[in-house]
Amino acid sequence: MKSSVWLLSLAAIIAATASFAKENYREKAVNADDKEAFATVAESVRKGMEDGGRYEYVKPEERTKVDQKLTEMGALFDKDGSVQAMNEDTKVKLFNAQEVVNSILTLRDRDRVICKKQAPIGSHIPIVSCHTYGQEQDAHDQTRNQLDQWKRAQCVGDCGGH
Repeated sequence: MKSSVWLLSLAAIIAATASFAKENYREKAVNADDKEAFATVAESVRKGMEDGGRYEYVKPEERTKVDQKLTEMGALFDKDGSVQAMNEDTKVKLFNAQEVVNSILTLRDRDRVICKKQAPIGSHIPIVSCHTYGQEQDAHDQTRNQLDQWKRAQCVGDCGGH
């Protein structure tokens, strides 16, 4: 009886976790049909890649690629004005550039939810834990900072007059 209550509780936790992840799902970041809408989205993406922004964890080489693709997409909109006015070849170029940008931004989105199922230390019973990409990156940064502090605090050379 206790095991069935435990399994029911675990199922409720997993369902709650899945619904939390679903609530945090967002549509693709770059999706615009005309020149004005694209300009607004491109500005938002560029601001989002700044410190404290939604995409602040985009790596420098990825940032360069995102900027390049946004510039390419802007040129396509400058030429034709809207997706409807574009020929098929131009639409394909726009789509491919958009997919590159969206894939990078989706991967580096600080609000992206990551769930893992693993057994905690000292147990064989796996649990599901969820956190955001931003929380994961902050934890990595805090660990790196702590390790750096410990390295600086280590005694180098003569440490006590021996």
